[in-house]
Amino acid sequence: MAREGKEKKVRNFYPGLFADELAEVPQTPGVVRVCSSQGGFLGVGYYDPQSRPAVRVYRFEEGPLDTAFFAARFRRAQQKRAGLGPSHRLVHAEADGLPGLVVDRFGGVLVVQVRNRAMEALRGAWLPALVETLRPEAVYERSDVEQRRLEGLEERVGPLYGLAPTELLVEEDGLRFQIPLALAQKTGFYLDQQENRRRLEAMVGPGERVLDVFSYVGGFALRAARRGAYALAVDKDLQALGVLDRTAQRHGLRVDIRQGEALEVLEGLVREQARSFQHVLLDPPTLAKRPEELPRVKRHLVELVRLGLRLLGQEGWLWLSSCAYYLGVEELIEVARRAAADEGRRLRVHAITYNPPDHPWSLHIPESLYLKTLILQDDPL
Repeated sequence: MAREGKEKKVRNFYPGLFADELAEVPQTPGVVRVCSSQGGFLGVGYYDPQSRPAVRVYRFEEGPLDTAFFAARFRRAQQKRAGLGPSHRLVHAEADGLPGLVVDRFGGVLVVQVRNRAMEALRGAWLPALVETLRPEAVYERSDVEQRRLEGLEERVGPLYGLAPTELLVEEDGLRFQIPLALAQKTGFYLDQQENRRRLEAMVGPGERVLDVFSYVGGFALRAARRGAYALAVDKDLQALGVLDRTAQRHGLRVDIRQGEALEVLEGLVREQARSFQHVLLDPPTLAKRPEELPRVKRHLVELVRLGLRLLGQEGWLWLSSCAYYLGVEELIEVARRAAADEGRRLRVHAITYNPPDHPWSLHIPESLYLKTLILQDDPL
């Protein structure tokens, strides 16, 4: 039972209640009916005192959390992504009404991630529904993220159904990446940047120079090279850069590579007085996982952007992304403004982009908006 005044968030389709928002709780973890302080029905969820939040709401009408329920959720998610091609996010956790579950589709292979105790406990219902509804060739699990460790759950990595391939084949607009599953970061490929990669390819011209920092397997760099641009990819993951190199060779493209920490590589390029770039892309990993980390992270990003600006040509384009929920658009703008002031550069905001449609942003769940990208242009008077 929710405390007085706390039922409003559930009525507004927010799927979580914290321990201090509950007036009465059951003795053991399990599926529960969630009620208001007056006893009115709010939803059906899963209660676990070791989880944060303690109650996760999965449906806002009466009914069980059984295989039929999960099958309906998967069908709905599939309908919303009709026509998105062979590689896309199929289930985006809370935004698809399935808190704690992420499913990415790569052709016939599904890669799943289980992030909380509730979805772990409900595995016996949702996994058969996933297989029966979507008919994949294989299902592979990559439940090795920090959210899971914070829930007190062990990591789980390996095949769940079918014969999982040793390599994940990712197809994106004619580019084919073969990513060893043992290497794959998160669920294997950063699908959420697909629209920005398309946007970059449309903007780049032959002979231009593109710097792709935190490149992973080179989704941005390879598209630039396909347009006839010179592309330099920077990443600390040597195996990921190996995938990039093999992908480039397979497509007859050339991408130069530098392995190392981003700040160190950028400092080296500045010292070398490297030729300027028309596009500098900065897409760091999630740096701020808690609000108290923001001051440190912003200082780090200011230094990163300052170096990027030193390598940016006149009227060039700076792309700055954040996949951290706690680092919002205003904080990202503040970082760019501070760095531009330090470097004496005048910048114009060309566009701000967010999660793509296959990573839906629910109005009722602020945390579902996590990816923000500033596209800035050097704008001298």
